[in-house]
Amino acid sequence: MLGQNKYKIIIFILILLISKNQFAGPLDLADYLQEVKASNPVIQASTLRALALKHRISPAKTLDDPFIAAGLDEIPFEGGKGKIWRYQVSQSFPFPGKLKAKGSIAEETAHIAEADTETLIRQMQVMATQSFLKAVYNLKAIELNERIRKIIEETTTSAKARYRTGGSSHHEWLLAKLELSILNIETLRLKRTQTSLYSLLNELRNLPPDTEIKLNLDQEKLDQFISSSTKEDIENQPEIKSWKFQTKAAASELKLVKLSYAPDFVIQGMAMEPRTKEAGMMEPSNWGVMVGITIPIFFWRKQSELVAAVENERLSDLAGQRSLMNRLKTELTDAKLQLQSSLEVVALYQNDVIPLTEIAVKNARTSYTAKTMDLGQLLVALRSQRSQELELLGARMDVLIAKTRLNNLLSNPPVQKFAPARPTLFGSSMGQMSESGMDSPATINMGQGMSGPAGNKSPIDASGPAPDGMRGM
Repeated sequence: MLGQNKYKIIIFILILLISKNQFAGPLDLADYLQEVKASNPVIQASTLRALALKHRISPAKTLDDPFIAAGLDEIPFEGGKGKIWRYQVSQSFPFPGKLKAKGSIAEETAHIAEADTETLIRQMQVMATQSFLKAVYNLKAIELNERIRKIIEETTTSAKARYRTGGSSHHEWLLAKLELSILNIETLRLKRTQTSLYSLLNELRNLPPDTEIKLNLDQEKLDQFISSSTKEDIENQPEIKSWKFQTKAAASELKLVKLSYAPDFVIQGMAMEPRTKEAGMMEPSNWGVMVGITIPIFFWRKQSELVAAVENERLSDLAGQRSLMNRLKTELTDAKLQLQSSLEVVALYQNDVIPLTEIAVKNARTSYTAKTMDLGQLLVALRSQRSQELELLGARMDVLIAKTRLNNLLSNPPVQKFAPARPTLFGSSMGQMSESGMDSPATINMGQGMSGPAGNKSPIDASGPAPDGMRGM
């Protein structure tokens, strides 16, 4: 036993070391999504809830427990010695078809919970993808700021040397210093935002907020995700399956409430054993059997109203399913348009905007060195280049998000857009870096992505409480 425990401890330590090394290494999007799917507590809770409902299927279609009783009977109040031991057992039997309907309701309810869990996993995949891309985008902004900061530091030194030799005004040197200060402030904001984004990434994978993360910024990995294929399957979408299961459950409920007009049966067996020993008072032991039924005498207030309620719920489920199908088709069309637009924007940046900007920036630096361009114009060119590189990255991320929307189709997904409507050009209003470090991205929260049944609707027990015995019979 001690040897087995020793091996278990060694295996546990190895797992911890492997997990620690895994978390310490660079994390790419695929690995992160796997961690979220395996460790997110919301997904785990939904999975366990669905499993719990599966365990309710068998009890729902099982007979009620029998009622058993034993006791003394026919005890005289005064003076008598006669007494009888009475034994009683009774079992209720629902009208044929009721237990099957109850089991069907429980089974469809479990299927609803499983489909809702699939929908929740899709939600978390979309949310985790967008959160991961936000962190990558923010890191890229920090990287570009650092690159431009080095250029401006060189420019500041050059401007100061020019000022000392009379080649430029004091204004250019101050402008360079001011631009460097602004850039440093923006970098601090970006780093604070990155800490917040890391905390969110750790929350989604159920880790402490201060767990160290190293994101894999390999462009080739991102290209692989962007070039991956998409799948479009509305019929097998979990929200649709959830509504279909709900419709089946409603049909079973309707059958159950219609059967509630029929009576349930109770069969009871009794045995009596006299215990007096006086002469002439001995009675033989005896037994008996009785059959009882429930009578739905309040059918106009109970059964008929339940039938109307369930029928309306069934029609409501059918209307909800049609509405969801229409919404999913709209979402599918919108995701396809986003994908097409994002691919066109990426091509625009790669083929025209970025190459021309690189030439313009190179010429601007050459002109500034040749003293034919002032520092302000050079700074505008550098800012534009930084913005455009971020916009290109954002456009590529928009492609990935569009494919994520297609692969994880939801009726109301949280939609993130990184790239602006048009490229930032020289001389245009470039705005200030936001507190999140991202000029253009805007999250449009279009709902919770759970338009299907929540799976928490209580099935109607039309038969009412089953009798546990026929006392006094």
